[in-house]
Amino acid sequence: MFSLLLIVGLANSAVSQKATTQALPMPLYIRMMDSTTSIDVVFMLDKGGSISVEGRNAKMFNSFFERETSPTFNAPQAGTVMWQINGKEFLSGKFFLGDTTGYVVITKNGKEYVNRINSQGNHFFKGQGRKQ
Repeated sequence: MFSLLLIVGLANSAVSQKATTQALPMPLYIRMMDSTTSIDVVFMLDKGGSISVEGRNAKMFNSFFERETSPTFNAPQAGTVMWQINGKEFLSGKFFLGDTTGYVVITKNGKEYVNRINSQGNHFFKGQGRKQ
């Protein structure tokens, strides 16, 4: 009986952990990838600063964000990012960088979603923050 309770407890724990780091729902992720027309980024580490990207560069920039969720880790907030569609805010979030990858916490309709920043994106963000 104890082992059954332990297994059920572990399964419930895994479900609750997964819920705390849920990736953007697929329709929102696809819209972010396909429909974003401009992106604004503010850097909070090193020298700070900001960048704005538009058009094809927005599409390239979006390739830094993976569909998968990411575990969160103890790191200072590296910056904020806002995705726009035709000049109107679509998504916004704050990003955190690790040694090789990072993650972005995106807020939409009062819910938080966590998506992984791949190694190319992590490298880009670290480099931009130092250049400003």
